[in-house]
Amino acid sequence: MPRKQRRPSPPSAPLPVIDTPLDVIRLSNECRGIALHGGKTLFIRNALPGEQVLVRVEASHKRFDEADTIEVMKASPDRVNPVCQHYQQCGGCDLQHLNTQVAPGIKQHLVVDLLQRFSDVSPEQIDNPIESRPTGYRRSARIGINQRQRDGALLTGFRRRQSAKLLNIEHCPVLDSRLDSLFQKLHETLAETPDVRHITEVLVSLGDSEGALRFRAVKPLSSTTQQRLVELGKQLQLSIWLEDHQQNLTPLHHQAELGFQADPQTQLFFQPGDFLQVNAEVNRAMIARAKEWLDPQPEQTLLDLFCGLGNFALPLARHLKQVVGVEGSQTMVSRAQQNALHNQLHNADFYCADLSQPIKETAWYRQYRPDLILLDPPRSGAAELIPQLLPLKPRKILYIACNPAALARDAGTLIAAGYDMTRFSVLDMFPNTSHIESMALFEVRK
Repeated sequence: MPRKQRRPSPPSAPLPVIDTPLDVIRLSNECRGIALHGGKTLFIRNALPGEQVLVRVEASHKRFDEADTIEVMKASPDRVNPVCQHYQQCGGCDLQHLNTQVAPGIKQHLVVDLLQRFSDVSPEQIDNPIESRPTGYRRSARIGINQRQRDGALLTGFRRRQSAKLLNIEHCPVLDSRLDSLFQKLHETLAETPDVRHITEVLVSLGDSEGALRFRAVKPLSSTTQQRLVELGKQLQLSIWLEDHQQNLTPLHHQAELGFQADPQTQLFFQPGDFLQVNAEVNRAMIARAKEWLDPQPEQTLLDLFCGLGNFALPLARHLKQVVGVEGSQTMVSRAQQNALHNQLHNADFYCADLSQPIKETAWYRQYRPDLILLDPPRSGAAELIPQLLPLKPRKILYIACNPAALARDAGTLIAAGYDMTRFSVLDMFPNTSHIESMALFEVRK
């Protein structure tokens, strides 16, 4: 029997502009302004507490609506002019309208409030936020490349706000100043490249002294194109690498030694495209604070989970009997092992394991009894992992969080298991954005 054809749905009506000013009462956990209208909560981009704004509704839900500010009728004293010419369209930064001097304190208050409301957790001590310079801080980035079919225009930049489409970027003030001319020279180079459609993105990675561009291509590039990329590398004084569709990585120009100082005694090396904390200044301060809070002793063992290339494990290894790092990527495990050898640290062992799966049968879990645990999980947090760690009975657990909601949930688990949150602070790893990183120390309840 033939399937009954459905009539096409009528076009949806445009969502309305609210023609009366709304009072913004506070910020949400995503740093959007919150107002009330028509019996519903309204989450408003580009709005600050104490302001009166006119808004356009962008999405309507059963219990709340989402909107964008179209005019600020009464401005907050904390409102500033964005530093980037692309701010209104680019999806990278979303908080450039907030004074960067007050932003870390506001973020810290948001997380502390979230901990209290959702897990009834109050830190015993709240340290000052780890702050960052507001611009020129970012040492790694992913830049999209696309040639539009309709007109052949070349786009090199970041995703548009609320969109998967690329926005052409001329200059990005949050990137390291060594990349000030990157977009201009990248666009000039690729605009005259015949097979530019084969290139989908470029990953930027900077060490303390040298840097690299890692181009990703879905098809082989001509020798002419490869030579153009080499010339770009010479102009920018950056190493050039090519990643093909099978993820094979080939250096085209100057195989740079990429590295950074994690602390005064520890230098870590990486390859283009490896994960590393994007803000070198905040990363060093975060490692120093981790040392202070954990207070590692020569007879103790540390278990570092989601250890990456050894960012925490190796600086801490100098103060401990043993460090055990676990990471899901074998490539990063190998990188951590190489970094341990480079730093002549022979008390650090690294293992590859999927930490989203049961771990109690792994060799490293059965072998070591850590006094200290450091957790640096992804945005999903460590809800399944923490119950498996509790039988190890560590004295201290340091949780590095990139998602306040996951921290609040997991903190409740640790509190119920007999730990107290003794210290807490936020890290302004990503100034001018709503992203909030934080660190919390849990100690066995006395």
